[in-house]
Amino acid sequence: MERGIYFDGWIKHTHCYHPSLPMRHSGMLADLEKYRATSLVWSALGGGSISLPYLREEAFGQVPPRLRFYGYMNDSEFIAQCQKRGIKVFGIVFEVQGWEFTVKISKDGRSFLEFNVCGDTDQWYGLREFSGNTYDGLFPTSLRDYYPSGIVNSDGQIVKDLWEECCARTYKGEPVHAGWVECPDNAHQARQMCRNNPVWREYLKKIIALMIDAGVDGVQLDEAELPITSLKAGGCFCKDCRKQFRAYLRELRGSGGLAGWDSLDLETFDYMDFLNQQGSGFPEGAPLFREYYEFQLGAVRKYFTELADYARAYGREQGRQVLVSGNFFSCMPVYFPFRHTVDLIITEMEQTLFRQPHWYRYVNGFAGGLPVIVAENPYGGVIPELLEALDKGKGYDLYRLLLAEAAVYGCNMSVPYGGWMGSVIRDAFYPPRQVTAEFQDFLAEHEGLFTKKSGSRTALVYSFPSYYWREATKGYTGNVARDPGEGMLFYHPTDLTDERTARLPFWEILKEITDAQAVCDVVATGGGPLCPDQVTEETFAGYDLIILPDCADLTENQVRALYQRVEQGAKVLVFGRSPLKKEEGVFFAENKAAKRESLESFNKMFWPLYEQVRLVRVSDPSVGVCVHKDGTCVWLLNYGYDKDSDRVLPIADLRVWIKSAAKARVHTLGAGSREVEGADGWFTLENAGLLTIIEVTG
Repeated sequence: MERGIYFDGWIKHTHCYHPSLPMRHSGMLADLEKYRATSLVWSALGGGSISLPYLREEAFGQVPPRLRFYGYMNDSEFIAQCQKRGIKVFGIVFEVQGWEFTVKISKDGRSFLEFNVCGDTDQWYGLREFSGNTYDGLFPTSLRDYYPSGIVNSDGQIVKDLWEECCARTYKGEPVHAGWVECPDNAHQARQMCRNNPVWREYLKKIIALMIDAGVDGVQLDEAELPITSLKAGGCFCKDCRKQFRAYLRELRGSGGLAGWDSLDLETFDYMDFLNQQGSGFPEGAPLFREYYEFQLGAVRKYFTELADYARAYGREQGRQVLVSGNFFSCMPVYFPFRHTVDLIITEMEQTLFRQPHWYRYVNGFAGGLPVIVAENPYGGVIPELLEALDKGKGYDLYRLLLAEAAVYGCNMSVPYGGWMGSVIRDAFYPPRQVTAEFQDFLAEHEGLFTKKSGSRTALVYSFPSYYWREATKGYTGNVARDPGEGMLFYHPTDLTDERTARLPFWEILKEITDAQAVCDVVATGGGPLCPDQVTEETFAGYDLIILPDCADLTENQVRALYQRVEQGAKVLVFGRSPLKKEEGVFFAENKAAKRESLESFNKMFWPLYEQVRLVRVSDPSVGVCVHKDGTCVWLLNYGYDKDSDRVLPIADLRVWIKSAAKARVHTLGAGSREVEGADGWFTLENAGLLTIIEVTG
């Protein structure tokens, strides 16, 4: 089990200034050991999107004696110290960010007098100055050390301004900003950059090489969906996106896939000009938007894979195996086609809320067996409110619940260590040390009872070709609501339950059944040119109930594998559209137009079938439950937080039924372990605390 640390290390009570992370020191190493850390994410060497000389300074620069006095070190030294302790460090490549900062430079041009936090000045430093070889005496290296022959773009032109050359652009040609990292009371500017531009990819490779030279165990590619990141802002329409989209349309027409657009001259076609001539906006209602989106999906996969392959190859040249991951955000479909190219899944959940078993089970299934490290997100969730409570010595059990929920459902919630609080809040997330250490000790001591594949006999299929376009166009608001008078534990997203929003049957069903304590694994499947089918005979092995939620697009291979499993005795429940036909072992539930009505139809069919394969039952319907280790370990989460006493109240007599179990060992957070015996599979837990693991022993 990974025990990740969200290791930004930003400074309390001031802005979290991207992209350069604060210097590391020896006291941090002591904390990481105390927290039983295995991996650090968002953790080192972030400054490449300022300049390569700045990044080299982060990695190898001289540390002033005044900082050495307090144990400060450069990043390469810190990485080496982590490795001595068995902790993997992932260098963070802020792929989307291209920076310009206000500075004050000494008269001789060899030192910064002020940087980022500046008074009045008309001097700047960032990608523009690096590529223009301005202030080339500031660092030991300069442009010529990285580009001896200069920077050349896809038109064969010498590039003098990386910031201008590589930025993402709207359909009006305007630069797109990375507003979520720009602090509103600072003059600095972060543009979104476009990975489709070969100049930017080569620059990112130089960042990766510097990181590997500095000793990182792994490379984490932030904003792995680049340049789809710019979509909501009306991008990307940089020259390379436009050229590549034109080539994509030519290829599409050649394969007979561009019906209705015979009038387009694809030798000269320019999508930006086309939209503006049509008077169309973007992306809402834009002609050719689906073709554009699918082009970008393919580009995201292609160029993420190119960088991942480069990192591994460069590592091998240095005699090392380098791990690769990315920021997969909420694991939307855009990431699915290249999930197999990474060594672990790192997510930055879109809405950090409590009581989200459906999201954790999906992410676990999306990962396809890879470890999952989750990072909290300060936007759209409970984190600002939780941090405020913790700073006042309150909310400790809520923080424990935040960490525990991920583990119960097969993931790892990383411990925030100076975690990011966005660009507006002047603070960083440092949770209470002793509470963190106690919880991390519990996870480490019981990691043998943790598995990603639950052992449940029920699988819910997520079909990429059936859902990627629906998810791209669902138009959800991201709104959350809180039950009146209740605490932050009771926030919940509204889109899935709002009858006015688009239908996504997979998500509706997953939330419905996991909220009702059904334990299932999500099995994610591909298909089509964007995401090849990788289903084998083993994919559905071990599942006796397989649910197909409106999976209209299944491959012949997938249909054959499902029928084969039915012949072996499994049951398939089809909800909505499917290429499967009704026969013995294949059941159908009607997917009606209204959400609630359709779920009622589904529930009538699902629960009788689920009872036949159920492994665990809990007397309290509010308790979170999942099984691990082929069903021989049951993890239980007590959500019974009482706002007035600011703690999770023990459940006096919690009864738990576990199939074919007679004896068990019970492990409780903060209360040790004890042996218990059951009767007809039922066990009674007295005063069940916040987190309990029942390990079946007989």
